[in-house]
Amino acid sequence: MPVVSWRLVDYHVHSTQSVDGRSSLDEICSRAVELKLDEIGFCEHVDFEPDDPGFGFFDYRRYSEAIDRARARYADRLTIRKGAEIDYSLESENQIRTWLEDKDFDFLVGSIHYVDHIALDLGKEIDIPPRAVVSKYYTKVSQAAESRLFNVIGHFDFIRSYIPSGYDLASIASDIIDRAFERMVSNGVHLEINSRRKLDRDPFPSRRLILQYLDKGGELFSFGSDAHSTRSLGVGIRQSMDLLHSLRPKAVHLLFD
Repeated sequence: MPVVSWRLVDYHVHSTQSVDGRSSLDEICSRAVELKLDEIGFCEHVDFEPDDPGFGFFDYRRYSEAIDRARARYADRLTIRKGAEIDYSLESENQIRTWLEDKDFDFLVGSIHYVDHIALDLGKEIDIPPRAVVSKYYTKVSQAAESRLFNVIGHFDFIRSYIPSGYDLASIASDIIDRAFERMVSNGVHLEINSRRKLDRDPFPSRRLILQYLDKGGELFSFGSDAHSTRSLGVGIRQSMDLLHSLRPKAVHLLFD
């Protein structure tokens, strides 16, 4: 079922303003124009884990100046949103709030990349039983949604790539996932459908979890490719939009509608 009424957007993009970005902000904007994207949202990594490679890397002033230059250059061709992806934990919540006080962003994505201070995506062994890891992860997702810090929860079931196959996330943490969705709905937090370069598989979150969110009354969505270079910009966005349209063609609202 083709999408005909939604703008083509990508609201999860990292440039070299993030520690792991591979393309400059200007290069990404130029590519976005080539791809005929209507809007692009940079959400550069802001890390509060002291051992994270990105800790202390993000420079708000430098980023803001780059956004301003890009907006001036592409004003008639591309809408550019200024965001940040913040790695959330309850321990760092007050620090995050304080840091945000004098900052101006169009949107904030809350994501979970650590469980018990162990990075999920840095190749370190997680010496915690899978069921416990999943429960801890979704508890943090629920806390992020409850914090009211974020407009969007990023890659909701990110954990699924880092536990052994054969574990059913929805069954292991069904009650916690329900609570997270309920808090997102009550606090007006968008669920991101993150294509993350997986055209042949479910996005993050999976189709099953998108339906679970819809069943909880969820109507707010964002789309993002999680691109870290021009090469993956916009990848999977149309497929993600088509998926959501097939599940709920009406009564949904997109970020910046």
